[in-house]
Amino acid sequence: MNGAVYLLDKEPGISSRRAAMAVAKANGFKKYGHCGTLDPDATGLLVVALGRATRLAAYISGETKRYSFHLVTGILTDTLDLTGTVIRNADNSHLVTKSVVDQLSRFTGTFLQQVPLFSAVRVQGKRGYKLARSGETPDMPERLVTATDWASGELHDGRIPLEVTVSAGTYVRSLARDIGEAIGVPSVADCIRRTRSGSFSVSEASQLPSSEGSFLSMAQAMRDYTQVIAGEREEQSILHGMPVSSHVKGIVSVLDTRGNLIAVAFGDGEYLQPKAVLAGGE
Repeated sequence: MNGAVYLLDKEPGISSRRAAMAVAKANGFKKYGHCGTLDPDATGLLVVALGRATRLAAYISGETKRYSFHLVTGILTDTLDLTGTVIRNADNSHLVTKSVVDQLSRFTGTFLQQVPLFSAVRVQGKRGYKLARSGETPDMPERLVTATDWASGELHDGRIPLEVTVSAGTYVRSLARDIGEAIGVPSVADCIRRTRSGSFSVSEASQLPSSEGSFLSMAQAMRDYTQVIAGEREEQSILHGMPVSSHVKGIVSVLDTRGNLIAVAFGDGEYLQPKAVLAGGE
């Protein structure tokens, strides 16, 4: 197996990189990567690309992701979750479920979100979390993000469970901070869990680093894209990076006659131009 995708249900207390490394080591791969970082204390779906499948990362990262989390009201920390240093406490006894739910419409659709200071985003050439740990507090950049399909539970002891689907690059911790500002009570995120990434679901994932049911072949990992079967002559052209005639448009998976993914290509309606060739050794 020269490449595969593994769906890991990441446990808390480990970085995404270390979790992906454990999967690679358990399955004999030297080359690996993951699609979409989870905070160390967050859990849930981590899409791990192994071997040649690392070339698929840009195509399988998922434009949207779904998270569940707890909004914890009455507290603000420097990390915007419960792992950080408390900056402020506030009375939350007057809040009811409606206090939070009524504000969620403000965070539905596309809007600007400020990246958390404790993040891997670079500012002045350095990672935000490194600047924070050295005592610096630079202005973090803002990004356009999208949030949809909010769902909520009931507020209890200052906590309310929430679920949301967001665009790639959205920070749940920033959502918690901003919802807190909207309700007038500082808030942070807790129990962050990713349940979907694109078409991949955490129900397909395993907490173990090697479980047969959580492996996807490279062809299976590209299941959201149109598939084109290449004949022997076309296959040889594609393996050499040469275009082949096709009426298909957009990004496509090119399979050989045995169903193996040999390339990702872009079609303009006349030709398929290979963008990433996957056949061969790791």
